[in-house]
Formats: sequence, C-alpha cells, structure tokens
Amino acid sequence: MSRYYIQPPIDIYSSEGSHYYKEYKTYAEYNYLRPGLVAYIKTRHFELSLKLTRNYFHKCNVIDFGCADGVFLPSLANYFTRVVAIDRVPNFIELSAKLVRAMGLNNVELICNDNLTISNTKSRLSGEKYHILYLLETLEHVGDKDSLYQSKINFLKEVSTLIDENGLIVISVPRMVGIPFLIQRIGLAITRSRRESISLSDLFKACFLNDTTGLEKQWTGGHLGFNHRKLESYLKNEFHILKRKDIMFFQILYVIRRKAKG
Repeated sequence: MSRYYIQPPIDIYSSEGSHYYKEYKTYAEYNYLRPGLVAYIKTRHFELSLKLTRNYFHKCNVIDFGCADGVFLPSLANYFTRVVAIDRVPNFIELSAKLVRAMGLNNVELICNDNLTISNTKSRLSGEKYHILYLLETLEHVGDKDSLYQSKINFLKEVSTLIDENGLIVISVPRMVGIPFLIQRIGLAITRSRRESISLSDLFKACFLNDTTGLEKQWTGGHLGFNHRKLESYLKNEFHILKRKDIMFFQILYVIRRKAKG
C-alpha cells in the first residue's frame, strides 16, 4: 500500500473519443490505473520518489518535467508549495488541466513546451524558485541517436537550469538489460503485448552481457536500446549521484545534483 503516492480517480481519464492502446483511453489509464500487477509495479517509482524527497515536503516548489497526462500531480500538489508541470504533448496538457480542475489542485501550473527552448520555458516560471525537478520515465526518451548518452547528459545540464544551483533532480528509468529485461520480453510475449522485434543475438547480449550496442542502433526514442549502466557512467562526469535505488527489479531511481563549476 502506498504511503505517499495519491492515485487520481480513473474516471477523470475516461475521455470519450480518446484512444491510447487496445481498450485503454489514455496513457495514465494504460500504465498506472488499470487493475493488476503491471500497474502496481509501474507506480512504485512515484512512491519512492516522494519517500526520498520527503524532507522537503511543504518547504519548496517543484517541477514535474515530462508530466504526461498528470498522474503524479495530485501527490506533488499535496506535498509541495507550488508545482509546475511541463510536457511537450498538447493532449497530455489538456488531460492534466482536466485533472487539475476536477481535483482542485490550485497550486499547479501547466506548461506545454512544444517548440519552446529550455530558456523560453524558464521565462514562463514567473520568477519563482524551484528546488526539485522530477524527471520520471522521461530521460530514456530524450537524446540524439548518434550520441545517445552524452546527449542525455547535455539535456540534463540544460534542464537543471530550471531549478536552484544546488537543487535536486529525481530520475527514474527502466532496466532494459540483464535478467529483468529477459523477464520483460517473456512477459510481453506471453501477454501478446506490443514489443519491438529484436534478434536472438542482441537479446542474449543485452540479457547476459549487459551489452546493448546492437539495440542502440534501433533506438527511436523509446525504451529499446536504453542502458542505465551506460547512463550512470556518463552521469558521474557532471553530476553527483546522491542516491540510487532499484525499484522492484524493473526500474532504477536516482537522486542527483549538478557538480559545482570549477
């Protein structure tokens, strides 16, 4: 049972005419609000993210960057002074706005950053200071295929300018190597869920050698080809990794802070 995470009512996401996948109408409904073990596992990163930042409850402003359709916003609004939720997908922001109105989240501001630079986005923060940036299930989708991990670090350095110099960034990413990846692929096959086609050679290397070199060539902004081990090695060059937690075998959570200049 969650101690901190507040699950929004599923009926808020039951938008007539909407369609995400199969019988599910929205991203939040498919990933976090449907019954069963999968949704329970996926929501654990929300709970642990809050647990690791509970010393800041009711003391600072925070940003949810890559907020999707707002499933984390009721929790953040409950525990922090002011919340800015940012996403580049207009439909996600519309659904988030519906949630904010329905639940009376008066301390939440929404920003659609489609076609906005980080500098433009920062100018929308109304001069307020923010101390924590949550970047949950987002970083694996960011980057340049030709420089996959350095481009993610460059993005982190840029987005870190939205918060205080000594502020915290909370990151969760999927485990796409090792035995967890093998279990994931088997589970997707058994349930006949959508999954990318990969060779047996690449599957073996990713599952038993933690080698995603071949799969990285297939990366198109999704999960496949992402390797948290490589991310960590790049992170250490520019950021202090303050905390690292495994989440139920399938996700990794980091709390990081930018290294001081000089």
